[in-house]
Amino acid sequence: MTFRSYVIANAIGVALLNTAINGGYTWFLWNDKTQLPLSAIGVDIAMTPIWVGLLSVLLGTYFIRKAFADRTMLRKARIKPPAVFRKLPRSIIMRATVVAILCAVVFAIPLSQLLPLFGDGILTPTHAVGTKVIVTIAFSLLIVPLIVYATTADSERMLIKGAL
Repeated sequence: MTFRSYVIANAIGVALLNTAINGGYTWFLWNDKTQLPLSAIGVDIAMTPIWVGLLSVLLGTYFIRKAFADRTMLRKARIKPPAVFRKLPRSIIMRATVVAILCAVVFAIPLSQLLPLFGDGILTPTHAVGTKVIVTIAFSLLIVPLIVYATTADSERMLIKGAL
């Protein structure tokens, strides 16, 4: 598998999984309502990038590190990770915390500021779930490749230390 196909497969797989989970639980929460004001569900929608980043690191880092362990895929793709990715903590818990904070600052806070610009629209449960699904897909396809690419920096540390 090439690096590019690995990133695409990872992003699409996570997007589909996140979409199923978010779509399912939001439908469960909101299906008995007839109307949902955007102000009531805006926080849930704005939190989506934080959860995508947090869970992508917590659930995916081990597998990404394992895929890059021998550096063959990275050598073939000529991937040289930027120095900023080497600054991320090695511990998965610490890394997930840092990524969640970054996702909050870069994505969630701006999204929470943009949502009120759409007015206090009254959404049906179907529209509300659809909005949540679109946001989930968009941020999964944006954040997951960044997580994969950031994890490439770990392969150098793994070679030096000889551990996953």
